[in-house]
Amino acid sequence: MNKYICISGSTASGKSALALKLSNHLSNSVVINVDAQQVYKCWEILTDRPLESKENDFRLYGHVSCKENYNAGNWLKDIEKLLNEFYNTSKNFIFVGGTGLYFNSLLNGLSSVPQIENEIKQESIKRSSSINFFIRELTKKDPETLEAIDKKNIRRLQRAWEVVEQTGKGLTYWHKKNSSPLIPIKDTSLFLLDSKKEQLNKSIEKRIETMIERGVIDEVNEVHKRGWNSNLPFAKAIGAIEIIDYLENESNLDDLKSSISIKTQQFAKKQRTWQRKYMSDWKKLDNRNPTQKNIEIIAKELKRKN
Repeated sequence: MNKYICISGSTASGKSALALKLSNHLSNSVVINVDAQQVYKCWEILTDRPLESKENDFRLYGHVSCKENYNAGNWLKDIEKLLNEFYNTSKNFIFVGGTGLYFNSLLNGLSSVPQIENEIKQESIKRSSSINFFIRELTKKDPETLEAIDKKNIRRLQRAWEVVEQTGKGLTYWHKKNSSPLIPIKDTSLFLLDSKKEQLNKSIEKRIETMIERGVIDEVNEVHKRGWNSNLPFAKAIGAIEIIDYLENESNLDDLKSSISIKTQQFAKKQRTWQRKYMSDWKKLDNRNPTQKNIEIIAKELKRKN
């Protein structure tokens, strides 16, 4: 019988390390990536991608070209293939990462929003410098979605406008028409690695120092030289733009570290907001606990579900 375990938490909270230790503790385990940036081959150091080993079965890490416009729908298709690969076997599937949308799609199904025509996408890009345009349009055409999204996030506003412009119906309508989830949520153990803000900020600072030591600047430089496209998802990885600015002599090393830290902390704040809204029923694990204690808590929960 397959077991499904989901581990999430803010960036730099120790999710991957916990998942790795858990996979060593549980036999027949597969560790599956649920991070939208760790899918890209080009980003190893920048995204702190776990290092694969012969002892562990890692899946959906670094398997996508940076040139691809990869999204939650693509990821779900990859998950479906993976689950089919292990059909009729007994496996512990450990899903780990911080991309809330991927977890939501996995456990609740993906919204069946129709494909947006290129003409509308181009108009959206043309208008991307004006947040007020999208707010005005959504106020008239889809106030329900506008109320629910971050009004400072231009990409969210664009997406909402594109959908209502294409279909005449708002994102909220389409989100209610989800596809069937790939794994049964009632049979899935959900864990949220909880971190205090001050401690998390220290972990972020430490991670940035480690990234610099490992050669993240050279990694970004190589990707930038091979061809940069700011419209593709890989370019949104935190730290990429900041390192490019540094390489173009627009900042010094201390400024670089500071700007990456601020961006990462802001991202962690958004993750915590998502977690409060969509993961309030996940069992919290204190990341200050010794790893073994958290593994014991997980093992106890898995036993209770059997």
